[in-house]
Amino acid sequence: MLVRFHGVRGSTPTCDLRTWRYGGNTPCVEIETPAGHRIILDGGTGLRSLGRSPALNAPAGPYRATFLLSHYHWDHIQGLPFFYPLYDAQNRFEFFGLQPEDGAKMESVLQGQMIRPYFPVDLSVLTAARAFTPVGPDERWEIGDATVETARLHHPQGCLGYRIATEQGVVAYATDTEPGDPVGDGAVRHLAREADVLIYDSQFSPAVLEERRGWGHSSWLEAVSVAKDARVRCLLLFHYDPEASDGTVDRYVQSAREMWPRTWGGAEGLQVLCRTPKVTIETTVPRIGPRINARIPVRLRGQRADGTTIEHDALIANLSVKGAYVVVPEALDLNSEVQIALIETEEGGAVMTGQVVRTDMDPATGRPAIGVVFPAEDRRPRPSVDPGGPDVDEAGNS
Repeated sequence: MLVRFHGVRGSTPTCDLRTWRYGGNTPCVEIETPAGHRIILDGGTGLRSLGRSPALNAPAGPYRATFLLSHYHWDHIQGLPFFYPLYDAQNRFEFFGLQPEDGAKMESVLQGQMIRPYFPVDLSVLTAARAFTPVGPDERWEIGDATVETARLHHPQGCLGYRIATEQGVVAYATDTEPGDPVGDGAVRHLAREADVLIYDSQFSPAVLEERRGWGHSSWLEAVSVAKDARVRCLLLFHYDPEASDGTVDRYVQSAREMWPRTWGGAEGLQVLCRTPKVTIETTVPRIGPRINARIPVRLRGQRADGTTIEHDALIANLSVKGAYVVVPEALDLNSEVQIALIETEEGGAVMTGQVVRTDMDPATGRPAIGVVFPAEDRRPRPSVDPGGPDVDEAGNS
């Protein structure tokens, strides 16, 4: 069972360097079941990149998939008009989603974002075969080899959470939910019970959540609480605030890991492979940008998952303003923080701190390699610090 993230941002898409590493597209998560059925959770702007994937544009066709829509706020449906496979008559899609308010039809609600003067064409130009089925909380049905369950989440105008279970794994999807409602709190924990993967709304910090009660969102701290109570194997933070920079999300992930070690930050391109009882964070798709080939010797420092220190001589194979591809003696876990220092004869060489976003084998050397991205706020070189010395904060105070 394979889970791919195409959009992880909440409320509105972003397009700036501060959110580049985790991604700025709004919610869209793809699940491929063991039997090959494709399930798409929400249709935010991340759906556009999913529509460009080779699997959806293979000449053999036709393409079939099932959409599970959590609700109809714009950030969860605004990618639908830009999903190319919907314009191909040989394809077929089934849509399941929350019964709209006042007895409206799902199709008419989705059409609403494409009416004049907001959009130049209407839903009729989407020539792929479509079927629409409204569902409510506490429902259960089969999609091929997957069993789907629903739960009502605590969110303005309503929202559904989904549980997708196959013989190889269970994924719980609980975006746009606010803690504090006893019924909703119980429902989300039942939805996530012993799941292999929990994808959970982490829009705010705990402090900001208290200031924004009633907005319908949650925090990394509540995500950990749900993961503990439901005994999930792997927690994926999700639906970040558009103002949350990559550095902010890094801090959410680190804080959550201190309480629940099997925590990851959902990011565009992240893949999670479930083969019960094992969950593997497999890879992330590297972001493409101008880069130069290089063979620069460096010293790499970091930590393994067990907390032991790594310090190796390594080699930068290519470099860009946003990151580096580094050949190393041993690969690190995704999301690990590393320091890369130029090997110089004099002390005080430049050090760059970055995050591991990719692990694979370097085809040129056959050795392990990591893709490292430098956070936007941390790209300027800074004096190296003795790793054995006192901790120093951002202001330089010990």
